[in-house]
Amino acid sequence: MALQIAPLSPLDPWAYATHFGLVVLDFSALGLSQTATRQLLAVDSESWSAMTLKDGHTAAIVVNPSHHIVRQRSNLMHEIAHIELKHLPSRVEVSKNTGMLLLSDYSDDQESEADWHGAALLLPRTALAHHRARRKTVSEIATLYGVSEQLCAWRLRMTGVEIQLRRSQSTI
Repeated sequence: MALQIAPLSPLDPWAYATHFGLVVLDFSALGLSQTATRQLLAVDSESWSAMTLKDGHTAAIVVNPSHHIVRQRSNLMHEIAHIELKHLPSRVEVSKNTGMLLLSDYSDDQESEADWHGAALLLPRTALAHHRARRKTVSEIATLYGVSEQLCAWRLRMTGVEIQLRRSQSTI
């Protein structure tokens, strides 16, 4: 079953996860102590963005709720990309309490590939070209697609959309 979104419509990472058969757990569902919760969300919130847990054949993703929503969207797509691309972590830890697998430490190449794939799903080149041709700013496009301006600017550079538009405007 397809997601049935229009070609230029933003992709909802949570709907995409569901479509892909993944569970996105609310952080509070982990049932962590107040001390652990405070450590992960206040004291050391920049030490993690999202994590994938695996129990048998079920994969679940937990996104750091202390991060801004645009970062949560990007982080969720990054984790989905690892799963979709069938990346295998170089290190796996098992929870002593539940026996769940906590997947971690992907190779640099796999991290890069997940960055690219997740960003491409959030900001497809055709959508970027469409909006920039209509003189939408980086900020406007980022807002429309629910991503950071930094991610939008990076995608515009990496896809060559900016160069393509400059060249086409210089020949007019």
